[in-house]
Amino acid sequence: MNSEELNAVLRDLTQLKDELTLKANLGAAEAQDALKELEPGYNDLKLKLEKLSEIAGDSASELKAAAELGIDAESKEDVNTALSLAADELKDAYSKIKKLF
Repeated sequence: MNSEELNAVLRDLTQLKDELTLKANLGAAEAQDALKELEPGYNDLKLKLEKLSEIAGDSASELKAAAELGIDAESKEDVNTALSLAADELKDAYSKIKKLF
């Protein structure tokens, strides 16, 4: 390769590097925004799990606490299903963010 061809290769590499750097920065910003959006849902789920674990074993108390926490359930299994679905949704959302990296 002559020097003109090498300069062209270097120009192409520089352009590619700059594009990838920009995309990486945008991806990081996008991931940060997505994490901020998920934070309230995470905190809500954590609070519900902590409150319900404090009274684990007493089905009537668990159902009362679940109702107070906004979980519509008629049985302990319904409570567990609702919390499991919420956890799965958060896990999927976090997995999508992880793929940005």
